[in-house]
Amino acid sequence: MQRRHRLTGNKEYRDVRIDGRSCSHPLMVLRARANGLAYSRFGFVAGKRIGKAVVRNRVKRRLREATRARLTDIEAGWDVVLIARPAIVHARYVDVIKAMDELLGRARLRGAASAAGDVAE
Repeated sequence: MQRRHRLTGNKEYRDVRIDGRSCSHPLMVLRARANGLAYSRFGFVAGKRIGKAVVRNRVKRRLREATRARLTDIEAGWDVVLIARPAIVHARYVDVIKAMDELLGRARLRGAASAAGDVAE
C-alpha cells in the first residue's frame, strides 16, 4: 500500500481508538474515524495474544493484502484500524476477506460502486 494510505503515528492510532466507532467479528475488530482527507488510511494491530513475532507479522501481512485488494471499494475519508483477534491465526485467507467485507459493510465504509455490485450478485 502507498504511504499515504497508512496510519503511521501513535497519535493517529490513539485518535481512532478514542473517537472512532467500532464493529467486531470473531476474527478481527474494525475501528473507524472520519479523517477529512480525500483518501482513507489504514492501520493494523496484532497484539501478543496473537502469537510470537513471526505469527503477528504474517497476520498483519494478510490484513494489509486484504485491504489493498479492496482499496478502491472502500469509501474515502476514513482512518481505519483493523485489530486482529486470536482466531485469525488459524483462519484461511478467504475467511479473512469475508470477515473484512462483513465489517466494512456493517461500518458503512463500502463505496457506492461496491454497494451496487452486491445488489447485482
